[in-house]
Amino acid sequence: MSPEIDPEDVESPASLAALWIGVAVILAAAVGVAGFLLVDLIGTTREPFTSGEVPRDSLLYLRSTTRPPEVVHLAGSGSNLPLTRALAEAFQATHPGRHVVVFDSIGSTGGVHAAYDDVVDFGLVSRPLRDSELALDLLRVPYARVPVVVAVNLGVPEDSISLAELLDLYAGRRSRWSDGTPIVVIQREPGDSSHQAVEAVLPEFAAINQTAYRDARWRVVDSDQAMQEALSITAGAVGLFDLGAIVLQRLPVKPLRIDDIAPSEASVQSRRYPFSKDLALVSVEPPVGAPAEFLRFIDGEQARSLMRASGYIPLPEDQ
Repeated sequence: MSPEIDPEDVESPASLAALWIGVAVILAAAVGVAGFLLVDLIGTTREPFTSGEVPRDSLLYLRSTTRPPEVVHLAGSGSNLPLTRALAEAFQATHPGRHVVVFDSIGSTGGVHAAYDDVVDFGLVSRPLRDSELALDLLRVPYARVPVVVAVNLGVPEDSISLAELLDLYAGRRSRWSDGTPIVVIQREPGDSSHQAVEAVLPEFAAINQTAYRDARWRVVDSDQAMQEALSITAGAVGLFDLGAIVLQRLPVKPLRIDDIAPSEASVQSRRYPFSKDLALVSVEPPVGAPAEFLRFIDGEQARSLMRASGYIPLPEDQ
């Protein structure tokens, strides 16, 4: 004979549902408390230096231990990342026991603040320092110059563009390429270093660029990664980009000549090719240990050869 089962020993569907709801509530509360404690511990759940400030109660600001002496930390402009990561890989291959951490892009402004607040050994910048940043009295070390190019989707038939045509594109006065393909201009966010490099040489571009922002004329992307993706997959796309990133990463986009002048080292240094920008490291004080070794490495012949092979021009120039 089968044993009798007391109905009270069997949970009804309603009671099981109530039980699981109770468990879910308890787990949610536990997660909430843990999140609160974590935020209270480090000041914010985001990387503080991405906002340009490091909270004074953050563990990143009040470090109880120094960074490992064999590790170099760098963060900043996305324009610096392809070359800096290639240099980091070459450095590690020739310096056993040394490690380099290059964070994802936080922009030149973020790089300056990260260095000043001693979150990283070096901040990465791809534009001139602003007056407020110069007042921080940071050590600035330029290490490479990169041509800024008018980059287009591979399907665009043009190989060269004049300065007047460049202005027409961003002003919307020219809407099609020579084969009839619609022109799709991709802008970067205001303050982007490539746009600044063009504006410094071509003042008319600054006014046209600002009007385009105001009128929301073009699609605006806020990272190098987004720009290269947009140029790669958008028929007729055109935007300002770094030659080095294209060469080093073998991107499927085409740099145009400017008035039939290619962006070579000789043409950039002679200023026949008009657009370029300098990549630099900034730090709060002269580095020691692994950071100092990395600085010496990127000034050496191996690093300079890597730069030239990748579309960059080593700095300083007198070596």
